[in-house]
Amino acid sequence: MTSELIVTKRRGAAWYVLWAASVVIMLVVAFFLGRMNSREARLLLEQERDVLLAQVDDYEQRIGDLEQTNIVLQSAAQVDAQASEEIMDTISRLQGTIDSLETELSFYRGIMAPELDVKGLQIASLTLKSTAVERRVQFQLALTQVKTHTVFLKGDVELQVVGVENDAAKTYALSEISNLTSQDLKFTFKYFQNLSGEFNLPNGFTPRKVVVTAKTTGRNGQESQREFDWSVE
Repeated sequence: MTSELIVTKRRGAAWYVLWAASVVIMLVVAFFLGRMNSREARLLLEQERDVLLAQVDDYEQRIGDLEQTNIVLQSAAQVDAQASEEIMDTISRLQGTIDSLETELSFYRGIMAPELDVKGLQIASLTLKSTAVERRVQFQLALTQVKTHTVFLKGDVELQVVGVENDAAKTYALSEISNLTSQDLKFTFKYFQNLSGEFNLPNGFTPRKVVVTAKTTGRNGQESQREFDWSVE
């Protein structure tokens, strides 16, 4: 019988130290890469906000110039009715553009919100619009995460329409008056997300307000609720 000698190479302490150091370096690199991505996203939002502010200033200056021109022309009796109407139409369009830009600015400020003592999941806005179908309403809901943008928020939204039916208070859940499923009302976002859909108002029902509740999943769940008076554009 032949005896065989098996030699096993043992790793020294230096090998284990080198392996542990490599793991630590990889974790540190991953951490700083994540922070760089977050800073780039925040910088992009701030740049978009600054562009909108510049546009608002420009349109306000143009409105001021047009209004001054209109006053001078009218006082000198050198403008006819058509020219005056065109100037007023232009002013009206510019004012509408400013209103739209200010709405967008308000939305971005709500995301950054450095001056507000709020953070986390927030219901930013709810817009209701009429459709070509009688008693069918389109909605658009905006959700934001204020200040804290280090994690993605995941969860669900509940929408209830509150009003009067047959002289009594009545509340309809969105699932009762639409074809939307629970999957349509789920959200996943880091900065903001819009949810939209349509629902039908039952005959004999008069809406008064809409109650929106947003909830996140997980151990540190967040909940935000907001009521909106009924107003259809």
